[in-house]
Amino acid sequence: MQHRPSAAVWAALCAVLLAGCATPGSPWQPPPGWHAQEFVHANATTAEPVLDFWRGFNDAPLNSLMATALSANTDLRLAAARLAEARALAQVSAGLGRPNLDLQAGAARARSLNTTGDGTQTGNQFSAGLASSWELDLFGRIGFEQRSAMAAEQAAQALLRGTQVSVAAEVARTYFELRGLQEQLRVAQAALSTQTEALKLVQARLDAGRGTALDTERAQALVQTTAAAVPALHGALARARLRLSVLNGQAPQALDAALSDVRPLPGLPPTPLASIGSPETLLRRRPDIAAAEQQLLAAQAQLGAARSAVFPTVRLSGALGLNAGRISNLGDAGTFVFNLGASLLWSVLDNGQRQAQVSAASARSDAAVATFDKAVLLALEETEGAFVSHTQAQQQTERLFKAAEAAQRASDIARARFSVGASDFLAVLDAERELLAAQDRLAQAQTNAATSLVSVYRALAGGWSGS
Repeated sequence: MQHRPSAAVWAALCAVLLAGCATPGSPWQPPPGWHAQEFVHANATTAEPVLDFWRGFNDAPLNSLMATALSANTDLRLAAARLAEARALAQVSAGLGRPNLDLQAGAARARSLNTTGDGTQTGNQFSAGLASSWELDLFGRIGFEQRSAMAAEQAAQALLRGTQVSVAAEVARTYFELRGLQEQLRVAQAALSTQTEALKLVQARLDAGRGTALDTERAQALVQTTAAAVPALHGALARARLRLSVLNGQAPQALDAALSDVRPLPGLPPTPLASIGSPETLLRRRPDIAAAEQQLLAAQAQLGAARSAVFPTVRLSGALGLNAGRISNLGDAGTFVFNLGASLLWSVLDNGQRQAQVSAASARSDAAVATFDKAVLLALEETEGAFVSHTQAQQQTERLFKAAEAAQRASDIARARFSVGASDFLAVLDAERELLAAQDRLAQAQTNAATSLVSVYRALAGGWSGS
């Protein structure tokens, strides 16, 4: 089920904070940018991204990787276990304000003074019955602790969704890097093949007495320089496959075979920058903000519990049972016993410990406010930065595409001129070097455009299924 912080939750948050439980003496104020009307760098005209953003790339291997990662990733399993723990603790807390009922049974043999006090007597004692106790929440301590546990559960749920966002983004980013590296390797290998043919040509010309040793050595240097880039690309590809395997909760080399097939970078879907709503809308959607919000509510509730703990504790108790010297006599007339009572406990001299606990809870509340403010500002920074990076990456890719086309034409012209003797081989070498560099820069730019789009989706809290 998809989760959005409800209006009631946000109203409660602001009410608690404005009540003065934040920094003493100064009411809480939303961080700068909270109520901004629009993002500065959102300049596209397309729609808001869907939660399963990776499906927009129409890439079957990516969809398969994502499905496995979102079910088997170890970080998600850890976050799910912490959510289960928080839910259990919330259930424990929910029972604090209710009466408890215990079944009791006992057997004892004891020696004691007799009724006249001039001797001892030894006997057995058997008992069975029910006992109950109930702490009255007259000053709200139990209620505050229950609200704190509920907020902690909601924070754990938000952290699980945040982990889903992070895992989805990391899988997509690494996958695009893998495909980009494959494209760089393809470019290098194609250039190496072309350069090797050129080396054979100049060597044949030298053998025929129509070439120069200088051209041959230059061609050889270019071939070796290009070949030197290939091992590094293979190493980067291996690391990307290892990373994707671990993200999928598998052994590091489990996906080597599946990811060895060379595929192009997926085409980028329309970039959703403009119609995402206001910054406040985004902040209410992000799981990290929801987690910080619930952690703040938990800290405020703990502060309330600490303040309530300075008041007396009132407890009701009672017991019904049977008490006899023999088991066979339990239930006879006169063995029925009961007691009902109430107790009050109030620490009137604790050497300042209760007040120190209130001060510590107040400091934790202040820290939670600062953490919440920081989360908001970092979310706004991440989002604006993702917009800037993706816009610039798109513009760079467009220019480098044109540069690669021009470099290809220049290479073709240089080879044609060399073949008819209109220019020397140096022009061919320069054109080949520039072509390889242009195509490599284009492959890197295309990868950056894809990974920067992933950063946009991550900033917009895309990537969690809500289940």
